[in-house]
Amino acid sequence: MAVIGIGDSHDAGCALADKGVVLSALNEERFTKNKNETGFPSNSLRFMLGRNNDDVQAVALAWIGGNALVSRISPSWDKNRRKMWRREVPKPSRLGMHFSNMLYRFSQGQHPRGAWRAAGNAVGSYVTHKRLGALDPELAKKKVYVVEHHLAHASAAYYSSGFKEALIVTLDGAGDGLSGTVSIGDNGTIKRLAEFNANTSLGIMYGAATLACDMRYSEDEGKLMSLAAYSYPSEIKELNDICRYDRGKGQLVSKTKTRNEFLLAEYMKDHLLGKYNREAFAYAMQSHVEKQVTAIVGHWISETNIHNVALGGGFFSNVIANMAVERLSGVKNLFVFPHMGDGGLSYGAAMYVDHMLSGNFSGRQISDLYLGPSYTDAQIEKALKEAKSKGRLEFEHVKDPATYGAELMADDNEILLWFQGSMEYGPRALGNRSVLSMPDSKENRDKLNLIIKKRPYYQPFASTILEEDAKKLLSDYTVPNRFMTGANMVRKEHQDYMVAASHVDHTTRPQILGKENALYRKLLEKVKKKTGVGAVLNTSLNKHGMPMVLDPDDAIWTLQNTGAEVLIIGNYAARKSRK
Repeated sequence: MAVIGIGDSHDAGCALADKGVVLSALNEERFTKNKNETGFPSNSLRFMLGRNNDDVQAVALAWIGGNALVSRISPSWDKNRRKMWRREVPKPSRLGMHFSNMLYRFSQGQHPRGAWRAAGNAVGSYVTHKRLGALDPELAKKKVYVVEHHLAHASAAYYSSGFKEALIVTLDGAGDGLSGTVSIGDNGTIKRLAEFNANTSLGIMYGAATLACDMRYSEDEGKLMSLAAYSYPSEIKELNDICRYDRGKGQLVSKTKTRNEFLLAEYMKDHLLGKYNREAFAYAMQSHVEKQVTAIVGHWISETNIHNVALGGGFFSNVIANMAVERLSGVKNLFVFPHMGDGGLSYGAAMYVDHMLSGNFSGRQISDLYLGPSYTDAQIEKALKEAKSKGRLEFEHVKDPATYGAELMADDNEILLWFQGSMEYGPRALGNRSVLSMPDSKENRDKLNLIIKKRPYYQPFASTILEEDAKKLLSDYTVPNRFMTGANMVRKEHQDYMVAASHVDHTTRPQILGKENALYRKLLEKVKKKTGVGAVLNTSLNKHGMPMVLDPDDAIWTLQNTGAEVLIIGNYAARKSRK
């Protein structure tokens, strides 16, 4: 009997768990084409219910109160807030920021906690039943269990980690009155040890720094992390006043207590950015949060004597901070949940309720994230013919797409749009919805940034490396990371070869490829046969600012609306029409 998990706030989505395993998971943005889509994931649920025949026994709804409670009552509130983050509408005035800050402190403080939880459970259950009824009357009869925000993050990290015993740390902006938690996972149970209040948030702090640098909150934090590598070492002591970890108290503490991300960004502009250039500010912020998160993890390892660490929550999209955690002397094994942000809440909620109702606990690490839609060659061919009929496309059947693609990359230095198999779950392209290139081509790196992805120069591209070549290429390689949730240093003798798939500091965010994706592995093996190295540049198949592509029509649109030249999709190769 399966459990459906639903996330209906930021980056809405759903998941289906049964017997301790998630069978399907995807996010609403892939259907609406609006990145980090908010609200009830109707399209995702329709697809998932049509794909799976499992008997559903319950519904797990992530996030009880605060922002989720408000957005369930007034869905437009969450959408308007994200428009401000994306600079699609003007940001609030200073007075408006202060007013919004008061509302935020009220909604995120959540005192008394019991009243907020009661209201959140009642409203969440009622609204979810009503919305489910519009999709499937039988589904609307199922019991809805509302799972607290950080418990969902912790569950996603723990139940997918493969650790029977684990120290679980969650950090993000805020949810259900908290910005983070520390818990122990023990043979399927989760026991919370510490909570960090929402008004002391490393996630809000880092996001506000992103805003202060005129980037988008909740989307461009990776740009700030990338920019930090372009600075000389710098330190800003005032950052300790905004948010730091106090080991004696076992808490994140703050002197400023500023909650609203816009107001905190203005504070940083007024008091900090005038003294430092943008790169030095980014470096200092990145260094500061690394010190705080390693202090948290190191402290709780010493308190619990548990050395397997599982991380969840949007903060841990910061792969350089994750690398610092992995290097801690007390960390034996590290697992970061791949869909670490709020888009992964439905996964965690489903796993938590599945375990609660059935006691199922696999104790195995997830092997892959190919949990979304797949398309037959007949469906692909139909989409290609339709595009060709409009005079904008040429295509041909290819017998062996892996060999064909490897030859285009290694022999002709082509950039490939690569669409195969089931769509990946989460923000990382893992070889089924990818843009691929040779890792030594500076020319292709610049072309990707300027006319395909249209990103700033300082954002690096990730890599995929065959597991058997990882130790040869990476100086600090220990165990395979299948999901691009960390960073590694490229060995000095291979830095020139990996120049397009690594950063200015010679780090790369690698997907270490085992046997979980046979076709993609074959592609890399063919590349290795030609070059001697089993590695490629790998970035997500999408146009900048848009979600990763979902279906053949999306892939064809991306080919036609970027500077890309060739799309390998199923057993076909497509190019823009030269007529």
